[in-house]
Parts: sequence; C-alpha cells; structure tokens
Amino acid sequence: MLYWSLKIFLTPFFWLFWLEKVEGKHNLPKKGPYILAANHRSFLDFAFLSIAIHKRIYYLVAEFLYEVGPLRFVLEKTKQVRVPRQGNDQMQTYKGASKILENGGILAIFVEGKRSHHNLSLKAYKGVARIALQNKVDIVPAVIHNSFHVWGMHHKVPRLKRICKVKFLEPIKYEKIKKHDPGYIVHNLIMPEIARDLGHEYEYRTDS
Repeated sequence: MLYWSLKIFLTPFFWLFWLEKVEGKHNLPKKGPYILAANHRSFLDFAFLSIAIHKRIYYLVAEFLYEVGPLRFVLEKTKQVRVPRQGNDQMQTYKGASKILENGGILAIFVEGKRSHHNLSLKAYKGVARIALQNKVDIVPAVIHNSFHVWGMHHKVPRLKRICKVKFLEPIKYEKIKKHDPGYIVHNLIMPEIARDLGHEYEYRTDS
C-alpha cells in the first residue's frame, strides 16, 4: 500500500521536474518474473524506474540506506531486499530475491552496486546474473540517462532539469545465458549494451 501511495504522490512531480521520456516499454515482458538490470548514477534512479513501469518493482538495497531512519521505514514497509555490507553473509539476499521472483515479481538491480562518481560505467557485480540463473528468468537491461546531471554524487541537492530518460533494451533471455558464466553474462552481455546506449564503451569485458 505504501509503495503505491508514494508512487501516486511522486509521479507528477518527477514528470514535471526531471523525467522527460520513457522508451522501449515494448521490450518489457507482459508479466513477471524478470529482472531489470540498470545503471546507477543518482539517488533518484529508484524513483525513475518505479515511475517508468506501471507494475510493482522490488529492489536490492544497500544495507547502509537502512541506517537512515525515515528511509528505513519506507524500505521495510515496501519489502525491499537488503544487501549486507561486503564480506557479510549474502545468503539472505539471494533468498529474498528468489522469493520475489518465485511469486512472479519484478526485481530491479543496479548492476554496478553503487553510484558512479564520474558518469561512466563502473565494473559491475555478478549478482544479477547469479540470481537470473538460479531462478531461470530473463534480464531486461534498463538505461537511465542524465540522472547524474540532476542529482549525482557531486550535487548536495537535486537540480530541476527535465532531461532524464529511462530506456528498456531488448531482453536477455534465460535460454541464451543458461550455459554461460555469471561474469560473462554481466561483463559481455549486460553492461556493454547499457554503456553503448549511454554513449561510451564498457571497459571490463572478459575473454571467456
């Protein structure tokens, strides 16, 4: 209930001040389960994805965000999946992701794991591929344009610029990736497509 209330309240403001267009919605499966694999440049990226899709989205969320009182309340009430700090047990994260997908949900993952501080693609983590392989689901690359210029790491407050775009690329089918290593899927299939749409090359391709 809280998720939909926030979405209804925030959507007009985001379209008015930041979001210019959404493209590629025909690439979205008609129903879940599937994974959205997105780039990450801004605190606003969560909202851009949620507003771009009419259906409910769940996110993998870094543990440090749960330390912010009001934000923790929202994350817990909307049943997001907590990602422990590096080195801690990740099993609960994978279980939480699987539960969402088993119930036909849509899971969004920021593949780089954190916001880029220079507006170029960071070396991505393999978790999105592991989760897709474990649950036998398709991956839809999602490209968020220009959010860095609205509220990147160098901005203390968001700027009012209606320049952002969300674009959904062609799905990467489970049948295409099921025999591949997670590293290959992330570094050779997902991230190069996202980076290309953003206008630069992904530097971390693998040979296998």
